[in-house]
Amino acid sequence: MKRIILVITASKALRFLLQTVLQDKFKIIAATDASDAMFWLSRSNVPAAIVIDPELPDTEPWEMVEYFKSSGLYDNIPLVVISSLPEQELKIRCKNYAVNAFFTKPFNPIDLLNELENHLGEVRPLKKGLLKVV
Repeated sequence: MKRIILVITASKALRFLLQTVLQDKFKIIAATDASDAMFWLSRSNVPAAIVIDPELPDTEPWEMVEYFKSSGLYDNIPLVVISSLPEQELKIRCKNYAVNAFFTKPFNPIDLLNELENHLGEVRPLKKGLLKVV
């Protein structure tokens, strides 16, 4: 069974590119904004990794990155940021939020695929007590 990657970006071209490049190894769930992503997550779905553009149309910049990295439920999921910020600024922000990997636009999608495979090769156990059967 393919692992699920949640891609969150308003860019239709970027969603299409990532779907095309990643679909052989992963199942891609594409969300156009934070609301779409949160709706999908609220249905008890948990991705193996999240790829996100931190500048989403329905949130403040970096709000979703901060949410994922500070959440007890999602902070163990590898988070990859793709942004058009200058590389040095992006590096500092990603370090502050403990982002697993980042890419500046334009980027090589094969490098992103390799990065995801590297992070998903690591076994990350779920935190005890977070998921309960109701």
